[in-house]
Amino acid sequence: MPEVDLTGRLAPVYRLLDWPLRLAVITLLWLLGVAAGLVVAGLAPATLAAHRLTVAYLDESEVRPWPSFWSAWRKWLGRGQLVLGLPLATVWVLAFYLAAARQTVWAVPLSVVFLGYLVTLWILPAAVVAAGDRPVKELWLVTLHLSWRRPALPLAATVVLVALAVGSWYVVPVVLVFGPAAAALAAVLVVRRVSSPRPTRGTPGPTRSGPPAR
Repeated sequence: MPEVDLTGRLAPVYRLLDWPLRLAVITLLWLLGVAAGLVVAGLAPATLAAHRLTVAYLDESEVRPWPSFWSAWRKWLGRGQLVLGLPLATVWVLAFYLAAARQTVWAVPLSVVFLGYLVTLWILPAAVVAAGDRPVKELWLVTLHLSWRRPALPLAATVVLVALAVGSWYVVPVVLVFGPAAAALAAVLVVRRVSSPRPTRGTPGPTRSGPPAR
């Protein structure tokens, strides 16, 4: 049976309806990737591979999720431990200091630092996938730049994700099926939005042309 080309006014709606299944597939593959690395070694490559698959879904109409995910997983199995595994481990260090600083004058400043670090860490895999093959230090610097170039955007997205997570507490299966993939999709969209150049007043947009030069 030939494929039907979805065009017209309802085409965006049809494409949007594909995303629940895509998110479920990304989450399932992410769980398998974490388990394949015995959790500790699998968390970093699985997360980076999930973000790479999310980018592929956004850019391409036809994606083979299984080979695409595992190809990226194998690529990041070793290097991903430095890129993402090390920052993930430092979360426990910051959490320890935050717990130790409870009911002290350092509690609020450390809480702000911890929140900023979590936001940066959430952006990190999407920034790494967007930046490509660069040295680890440069990838971290790129992530810092993208995370805080427009602070309102990642902070607003973080608030939305937290609100959705809290609201979905009573619907645990929904969180398990869509949570990790939805967080990855949000991070990729934030990175793309932040990476796009800001429009300048008085400058015509890319699809508009000014008067011909004389």
